[in-house]
Amino acid sequence: MLSYTFDESLIDIQKIENHNDVSFQIVVKSEEMRKRLKQVRTFFEENKDYTDALFYSHEDGTYEVIVRKNVVDLFLIHAFRCQCLKSLQWE
Repeated sequence: MLSYTFDESLIDIQKIENHNDVSFQIVVKSEEMRKRLKQVRTFFEENKDYTDALFYSHEDGTYEVIVRKNVVDLFLIHAFRCQCLKSLQWE
């Protein structure tokens, strides 16, 4: 299992585990972070599995990302690569 940290002045992430997937409620606090999150979204939209991570934008500017449990690590690793996360650590 991966644990992560993020810069609370740039982004807020809440993780909600469900039966078959994990939901991430994301509040982006800067335009630079919005661009980084879009890079993560593009990565998952361009792969061949369209249901591994579903991105939803809400009217209030928040995002919801629903990720299948078997690709949560890939999602977190790619979010780290795009500098949405400050650190990743195996537990």
